[in-house]
Amino acid sequence: MDAPARPRLTSRQLGLVSAITRSPRLKRALVEATEVLPPGAVVRLGRRFLEVGGVLGSGLVGVVYEARCLETGARLAYKRPRAGVAFFREALRVEALAARRVAALRAIRPAAVVEADALGIAKELREGPTLQAELLAGEVDPGRRAALVEALGEAGELFRREGILLDLSPKNLCWDGGWVLLDTGPKLHRSELVHVLAQPGWSAYVAHVRRKLAAGPSAPSAVALPAGPEPQAAARRWAFVRDLWRWFPFDPAPDVASFLGIVDDDQADDEAVFLIDGADGRVEPAPGADVRLAGSALVRRCAEEAPDRPVRPSGEAPPPLSLPLAGPVVELSSLSREVAPAFAGRALKIAVAPGEPLAAPTLPVERYGHWRDLADADSALRPTDIFAHEVLEGSRALAERVFRARGARRIDVPLPRSDGPFAELTCMQVGESRRAIVLVPGFRAGPDAAAALVSALAERGVAGLYAIAYLGVRNPGGQPLVTSGRWEAILLWSAIDYLCACLGAAGAAVLGASHGNFGAMIVAGLHPAVDCLALDSPLERPLDLPVRFGALRGVPAPSIYAELAAHHLPSEPVSFRIPERPGLRVLTLRPRQDSFARICGGLEGGEVVVYDGQHAATMRHDSAERGIPAVCVERLSALLEAG
Repeated sequence: MDAPARPRLTSRQLGLVSAITRSPRLKRALVEATEVLPPGAVVRLGRRFLEVGGVLGSGLVGVVYEARCLETGARLAYKRPRAGVAFFREALRVEALAARRVAALRAIRPAAVVEADALGIAKELREGPTLQAELLAGEVDPGRRAALVEALGEAGELFRREGILLDLSPKNLCWDGGWVLLDTGPKLHRSELVHVLAQPGWSAYVAHVRRKLAAGPSAPSAVALPAGPEPQAAARRWAFVRDLWRWFPFDPAPDVASFLGIVDDDQADDEAVFLIDGADGRVEPAPGADVRLAGSALVRRCAEEAPDRPVRPSGEAPPPLSLPLAGPVVELSSLSREVAPAFAGRALKIAVAPGEPLAAPTLPVERYGHWRDLADADSALRPTDIFAHEVLEGSRALAERVFRARGARRIDVPLPRSDGPFAELTCMQVGESRRAIVLVPGFRAGPDAAAALVSALAERGVAGLYAIAYLGVRNPGGQPLVTSGRWEAILLWSAIDYLCACLGAAGAAVLGASHGNFGAMIVAGLHPAVDCLALDSPLERPLDLPVRFGALRGVPAPSIYAELAAHHLPSEPVSFRIPERPGLRVLTLRPRQDSFARICGGLEGGEVVVYDGQHAATMRHDSAERGIPAVCVERLSALLEAG
C-alpha cells in the first residue's frame, strides 16, 4: 500500500512552516534565501543528467526550471527543492504520490512525472495557456468553464476521501485538450477552497481567486509587502535553518488542526540547528545538537542578527557579517558537528559574495618549466611565479581513453562570483554507488593528472561518482592561480555541496595531492558530507616555498610577503595540520624522498604509507608515464572500500 499522500511533519517543522506560510513577507524571505541555479547548470535526477534553463515559476517548496535531458534532448520541467532539509524532501515525496492519485481522475490530469527522487521531480513540459492568463485576458471558453467545474467536483471528492487538497490556483492549471494540473503538490493549510469544492461552481471559483489576480500574475517571488505590520515580524522565537543559512520565526504553538499534514515526531528532522529567544538572546540547541552552542561566541554573534535578517524588505542589502573568513575555521574546530558545517558554509558563501572584502588575486605570473627554475638567480622568473596554475601537458591519450570509457562529463560548478574563481569538475560514474570520490590534484595539474588514478581504482572495483576538481582563481589577465588553500577551501566546499545537492552524491571521500591538500584539509575538517580523507605528500607551511626561492636569489622574506599582500594572496606564514574529528578516516601517503617536504615541512596523520616515487605520485601531470606506486593504489582502494 502507498504511503499517505500527505506530508508527515514533526512538531518543530510545523513551528517553522506555520510562521512562514501565514506571511507573504516571510514567504518572500524564503524565496530570497534560495540559491537559484544559473542557466547551463547540470543536475542529475535518477540516471538522467539535465541541463537547467530559465526559471518557469516558484512556490513554497521549490523552484521550477525549464530543463533539457542531455541523453535524449527532451525538454522537461524540473522542480528543485529550496534546500536539502527533511520538510522539502517530504513535500517532494508527497507530490509524486499525489500525481499518481490525480492520474486516476477524468476531468483533470497531472503533468506526467518522468523522474523523481530526493533531488527533485522532472515532468513533461506543458506549454498551453494557463487559466491565469485566460482570466486576466477576460476570455475563458464556456466549454473550458464547464470542464473546470467538473474538475473541481473530482478534486472535492479526492479531498473528502483522502484529505488531499490540490492547489487549483489559476497559474497551476493549463489547457491542453483538457485541464492539466502542472504541480500536484497538495496545499498545506485548509483554505476557502474547501468551501468551493463542497459546492463546485464557476462563479464561486472566480470569486475565490479574484484577490490573487487583482494585482496581476501571482507568484511567491512577486508577493507585495502587506500594508500593515505582521505578527510574525515581532516574533520572539527564531530558528536557524541550516541549509538556508538563515534565521526564520518559529511558532511555538502552531494550529495543528489547520494543517493537512500528519504530525509524526519520529520522522527525520534536520531543519533547525538551534533556536533563540528574541527577548533575552538565550540560545537553545535543537534536540541532538551540542550544548556547547549556547556558550559559543560565534553562535552568539550570529544570534544577534536573527531578528533582522528574515524580514528584510526586498532589494535592501543585508548587514555585513562581522566574522572574517579565518574566524569560523578556527572557532568551528571546537564546535559540534551539528552546527559547525552550517556556520562554516555560511561564512564561506558570504566570503565569495560580490562586494565582500575577500578580493580575487591579481598577481601576474610567468609560466615556468621546473620549480627549481624559480630559485635560479639568473632566471627572469620570480619566486612568486610558483602560484601559476596553468596546466602542464601530460598523457592526453590515456586521459581521453579513460574519460571516454567512463562517460565523463565536464561541469562548471555555479559560483556567486564571476571575477576570477573557478571550480571545474570532470565527473564519471563507476558502478552503482552514489558516494562522491573527489580528486584534487596539485600545482599545475588538471583533470588529466588524475586519469591514471581513476583508472587504477576503477579496475580494482572501487565504485562511486568520481569527480576530478580543477580549482583556482584567474587574475585580471585570465591566468589561473593557486592560493595556498584560501580560495581552494571555498571552491572545494562549493564543489562538494554541488555534488550532493545537484548530482545526488551521498557522502564524499576527498583525495588530495601536493597543493590540493591545503583546501582538502580545511574542508574535510568541517564538511558534514566528508567521511574520508587521503593526502598524498601533504605540506605544513606553503609560503615557505616562495620565501626559500627568494632567499636563494637574495630577496628578503618581507619583500615576498609584501608582493603577495599587494596582489590579495595569503601573505602571513601559516601552518596547516591534518584534521582529526570523529567519523573522519585519514590516510597519508608520502614519498621516501621529498624536496618540497624538506623546505615546507611534511605532515602525517591517520594511517601513514611511505612509497618510492616522486612528490604527489598519485596525481601528477606525468603519473601515466611514471606509473603510480602499487602500494598507493592498494591502500587507497582499501580506504575507499572500507567506507
